[in-house]
Amino acid sequence: MSFAEPKLIQVAILFNSSYCGMALKDIQLLNSGQCLGLARKGRVILASENPVIYYGDCILAVALNSANAPELYVTLKKTHPVLWTSFRSPFPSSEAYLSNEDFLAQLCCKD
Repeated sequence: MSFAEPKLIQVAILFNSSYCGMALKDIQLLNSGQCLGLARKGRVILASENPVIYYGDCILAVALNSANAPELYVTLKKTHPVLWTSFRSPFPSSEAYLSNEDFLAQLCCKD
């Protein structure tokens, strides 16, 4: 007989999530946790379908012991720094030669 109860965890995927673009099966979790699937646009995609994780998805996981739930939650919330990749402006510019630092300085430090 076990006194530990399982706990359902749901984590919304942000644009800078470490898991964006990964297959759900590639997430390394604790031995006491398991990904069940994704919630996407009002439907559930089971882990057995091996979905790729995108911004806006919600990972559904279960901690087999409720004491491990906070650690599982923190693991699934893992993010990159906001500017973790090269900055590419979607706006047309005649100053395309500027480096990222110059562009950001102009945005933040206008006279």
